Amino acid sequence: MTSDDSSAQDRRETRAAKLLEKAREGGEARADYDATQQATEDKTVRLKALWLAREQADKEAAKNLIKKVAKKR
Repeated sequence: MTSDDSSAQDRRETRAAKLLEKAREGGEARADYDATQQATEDKTVRLKALWLAREQADKEAAKNLIKKVAKKR
């Protein structure tokens, strides 16, 4: 009977170790996912700011061009 109890205990310990390993790997995967999502969000914010700045600069350039053309007439 002792060997059966020992065998069952070994299986429980092995199963518990596997579950702990899966939980650890899941946590690492989640951390990687979160980091990727944050990097994507940061990049999107940066690119939108650049796009808006360029759009504003284009508007200013157009205004200046209109003023120059109007002065020449």
